[in-house]
Formats: sequence, C-alpha cells, structure tokens
Amino acid sequence: MRLFVLRAAAASLLITSPAAAMPGFDRLQISLEGQAQGWLQATCTYYGLGWLEPENATKALRRLVLLIGKDLGHQATVQAKTAALKRDPGCQSVWPDSL
Repeated sequence: MRLFVLRAAAASLLITSPAAAMPGFDRLQISLEGQAQGWLQATCTYYGLGWLEPENATKALRRLVLLIGKDLGHQATVQAKTAALKRDPGCQSVWPDSL
C-alpha cells in the first residue's frame, strides 16, 4: 500500500499542469518588459539632454530593440517603441530603421 501511494504521488508530479510555474514566468516577463522600456526611455532622455551623440543613441536603441525582440517577441518591440516615442517624440530622429 505504501509503495502504491509513493508511486501515485510521483506520477501526480509528472502529470500535473505546468500552470503552477506560470505566475513566476508572468512576473519575470513583466519585469523584463519594464526593464526594456526603462532602458529605451533612458536612452532617449540621455540623447535629448545631449549626453549621447546621435550615432551612439541609434546604436544603443538598435541593440535594445534587437534584445527586446529576441527575449520578448515582436509585439513587445512594437509596444516598447510606441511608448518610448509617445513619451519622447524627439527620439524619432535617432530611432533605428526597421530591423
């Protein structure tokens, strides 16, 4: 009987839904989206203040956009761009061409 209970418990761990892991993943994704948006906004702000040369701002934005696309997907990239340019329209002049 004891062996049956142990086997049943082990089997239940193998067939349970991975939904228990999803809340952590969701928090991680939200955190990554926030960090990505923050870096985009910081880059645009530093460019606007004159702390970044146009070519360096473009390179930084290109790298950030590529990382966002790789880690979070195309839709997150579009949303991040929209939010960044809405907050700081002057950043459009150094925004990298479509990738």
